[in-house]
Amino acid sequence: MATSDYIPSKDGDIGPWTDNFITVANANLATIGLIASDITTMTTKKTDYFVKLNTARAKQAESKAATDAKNASRTTLITNIRVLAKQIQAKPGVPNSIKEQLGLTVPSPTPSPTNPVPPLDLTSSIGTGGLASIKWNRNGNHYGTTFLIELSNNFQTGWAIVGTTTKATYELRLINPTGTNLIRVKAQRNGATSEPSNIIIM
Repeated sequence: MATSDYIPSKDGDIGPWTDNFITVANANLATIGLIASDITTMTTKKTDYFVKLNTARAKQAESKAATDAKNASRTTLITNIRVLAKQIQAKPGVPNSIKEQLGLTVPSPTPSPTNPVPPLDLTSSIGTGGLASIKWNRNGNHYGTTFLIELSNNFQTGWAIVGTTTKATYELRLINPTGTNLIRVKAQRNGATSEPSNIIIM
């Protein structure tokens, strides 16, 4: 199949292609209107190209080896840090202030609620085609909490679950892109469901 460029695009294919060109050209100089010096110049440039190509390949291999060595060293360092951090976290009496200075995670003095609580600050934005993006404040709910996204066109009735997620964001297709859409979110965990969040109207 014909291509837009007769010269190969791959570095490794240029050499054989050029060698063939030189061989055929040398055998037909008069016919194709070239002289020997034209081919000598090409041969010199081909040699220079392959010297630089081999240098580039060597540098690429060197760079990959350096990157692999860096990643291995990083893994070793992080493993060492985690071992020492675990020892510090397990040692009784180490003040949280020192842990914070060390850059370690300090547990919150206020435990997360056992039962799911209503999400807070539900907000939204509308995109093209009636696709709504909503987000909310987890309000301390554990990261394993499932959030139920409910949609209705009536404040009192008709609430239906249209999606679930463990994140604090969600995208949904509005059932009435040009009408009234009421949206709220509930938190659910261990069989318990919270009261709903604030309701937004879209």
